Amino acid sequence: MAQVVVADDDEGVRVLLRLNLEIEGHKVVGEAADGSAALAVMSESRPDVLVLDMMMPGTNGADVLRELSRRAVGDRPCVVAYSASPTHLELAGQLGADATVLKSGDMTVLLAAVGDC
Repeated sequence: MAQVVVADDDEGVRVLLRLNLEIEGHKVVGEAADGSAALAVMSESRPDVLVLDMMMPGTNGADVLRELSRRAVGDRPCVVAYSASPTHLELAGQLGADATVLKSGDMTVLLAAVGDC
């Protein structure tokens, strides 16, 4: 199972994601409320997967993806972009996200995307 960092500005969403990921057998090794914190947590924990909210204050998901694109493939996690906005998910795909998941969709879609990473 994967080691995962969850980045979302909504604490309730982070809790929900963590619980569902752990039920599936994944280990959540870090959480972040914005993109800057996500990059810092990833540097410390070196996760396999980053579940990334695209719409966060300050350093947002697009900024994180731009930063990750500067890194060698082996130095970046598999990124599952997670957003309520199809437009933001389209941008995430253009910026190199490995998977995109609509927040209003079924949690099993997100769990499948993490499992496929």
